[in-house]
Amino acid sequence: SSPRGPLSLPTQKAYDVIVVGGGSSGSVVAARLSEEEDLSVLLLESGPRDSNLLLDVPLACGTLQRTKRDWQVETEQQEGHACRSISWPMGKTLGGGSSINYMAYVRGNPEDFNEWERRGATGWNYTTALRYFKKAENNQNLRWSSYHGVHGPLFVSDPVERSPLTAAFVEGCAAAGLGENPDYNGKEQEGCAHLQSTTYRGRRWSVSRAYLRPAMRRRNLEVVVGATVLKVEIDCSGQQGGGKEKCQAKGVWFRGEDGKDVYVEGRKEILLAASAVHTPKLLMLSGVGEEEQLKKHGIEVKVSSPGVGKNLQDHFFYGLMFNVTSPVSYRRKDATSTWSFLSWLLAHRGPLTSPMLEAVSFSRTRPSLTLPDLQLHMIAAAGSRSDFLNFGFNEEMLRWYDISPLTHGLAMFPTLLHPGTTGSVSLRSADPLDPPRVDPKYLRHPDDMATLLEGIRLILRIVRTAEMREWTDGKLLYNQRDCQASSCGCPSEPLEETPDSFWECQIRAVGGTVYHPAGTARMGADGDPLAVLDPLLRVRGVRGLRVVDASSWPMVTSGNTNAPTIMVA
Repeated sequence: SSPRGPLSLPTQKAYDVIVVGGGSSGSVVAARLSEEEDLSVLLLESGPRDSNLLLDVPLACGTLQRTKRDWQVETEQQEGHACRSISWPMGKTLGGGSSINYMAYVRGNPEDFNEWERRGATGWNYTTALRYFKKAENNQNLRWSSYHGVHGPLFVSDPVERSPLTAAFVEGCAAAGLGENPDYNGKEQEGCAHLQSTTYRGRRWSVSRAYLRPAMRRRNLEVVVGATVLKVEIDCSGQQGGGKEKCQAKGVWFRGEDGKDVYVEGRKEILLAASAVHTPKLLMLSGVGEEEQLKKHGIEVKVSSPGVGKNLQDHFFYGLMFNVTSPVSYRRKDATSTWSFLSWLLAHRGPLTSPMLEAVSFSRTRPSLTLPDLQLHMIAAAGSRSDFLNFGFNEEMLRWYDISPLTHGLAMFPTLLHPGTTGSVSLRSADPLDPPRVDPKYLRHPDDMATLLEGIRLILRIVRTAEMREWTDGKLLYNQRDCQASSCGCPSEPLEETPDSFWECQIRAVGGTVYHPAGTARMGADGDPLAVLDPLLRVRGVRGLRVVDASSWPMVTSGNTNAPTIMVA
């Protein structure tokens, strides 16, 4: 914004460019556009400013969910998932997801981007993507690598301190046959590795800190917080500008902190960066979407675009918690001590500098696959009651786990990278403040469960290696063996003692999202009826309107999604 910082209302009635959403894509594109001195830019963010000190503390990441800085999205009840809804945390503050996530810096597999191009996103191949990854990055450790940048605004670094469990996991993975990979963001992704994160000297380095705060010194950029965008105003009264598009994006309506609705004109372009949930919602509220759905809610159809809200993809995972026999894991009791806080604040040391997620692996469960379908996340903690509530657990589920504030443990999460089915985002009503219907259609394809079960077998192999046995006895932190989650998704009677049936029931009962929705307004070729955008991210049929977030992806990437979201912007 102006040198005063974020505002509660715009100072002008019209801007050259309006960016909707101040998250991992919106903050980046607003900052980049404001480099053009003659271009006036307005960024609208629904949440508050990112001024809370907890946002800077890496290990506090889990405490930021279920707060005012989280959209607290809930999915529809999932038929393949014990008939329960899943909590989807989504950043609602400047920096968006990069301000509340687990800070993993994972670009994805090089073939992800080549596949984007094969699916009609011309120009979005790995060669192009790598150039923009490097442009964004300021890597503090892999400075010698031709695959990494060292001059960008986004700091990427190894944790200041690591639990010894992390090295044991990486060595155990290698002993279990996965192989160790010193740089999963380089030439090859597969293998097990220490995780790099968007941190700098023990602090979270969000896109707000990297891009937006320096840009706020420019007088041609205004940032308004507490501004919930209601819709884009689209004019379809006639041919616009001589092109084939019959409609023109004119401006946006938003509701400010005072509850009043405000209209702001966008003279040149409006960029949607509101997430893979809220961007398709805004398109539909603005009259761009599937005709039948828009008419059902009494919304005038401006552009028939049946792909809006379709193609929803997400990463699903399940957690295995193991007992640790030495006091080397992160416990909330230790992390919240005065000593830990002062060590972090004054010396940039101690457990609070950890992003919690410290190691990963990527692998293919079947040789015929061209992309990894399985990621393992490793956290050097057993978790706490608050952490489990963040994952959508209820009181019944909490009773399944034998975890107290004194428990030392570690958690490993087999994660499905490429689901066999896609879901959707649709309107619940025409009320802009009504949350949309989010249906990821988890676990509908048999290969999805097979991949997760293979991930569990791999984890059990890793835990049995000599490298891991030094730290864990392999005891699972469950206080019962029977899975009795729900008669909908799981048997209501105790299961036979067969590993797959037990684990399948557990997955359906307590598995969840790893917060990576994408693809709901995807790019594609001209002849693709479900392609909402062209390869330049322009909304088909509307001049002056683009989508610049993960909604635009033809396919979710093979790994955590913050880095490619920044790259696209």
